[in-house]
Amino acid sequence: MLVDGKWTKDWQPVQAKDREGRFVRQTSSFRNWITKDGEAGPTGAGGFKAEKDRYHLYVAYICPWASRTLMVRELKQLQDYITISVVNPEMTDQGWKFGGFGGADIVPVGPKEIL
Repeated sequence: MLVDGKWTKDWQPVQAKDREGRFVRQTSSFRNWITKDGEAGPTGAGGFKAEKDRYHLYVAYICPWASRTLMVRELKQLQDYITISVVNPEMTDQGWKFGGFGGADIVPVGPKEIL
């Protein structure tokens, strides 16, 4: 997998911990909202207009964060606005692979077989 511009086979997501070993959530760099008209959301940061064919979501069903995004996409009826591609539930040393698992996309959006 390409991490910080270098290929590595030993990459694992960094899980920040405090002195007692408890998980410390990183501050999100994404604070903008997608709104009907592109106006700023509750944070006051600039918004993006909800438009068809503008947003695409890559998910692995094994990831709890991906599961949450899929639930919100359904609950807010955003299927027409946010398309999805599903990767295999196992990360290889090259990254997330498409196809070969039930429910995973065989032909992803774009020219790559591995994300």
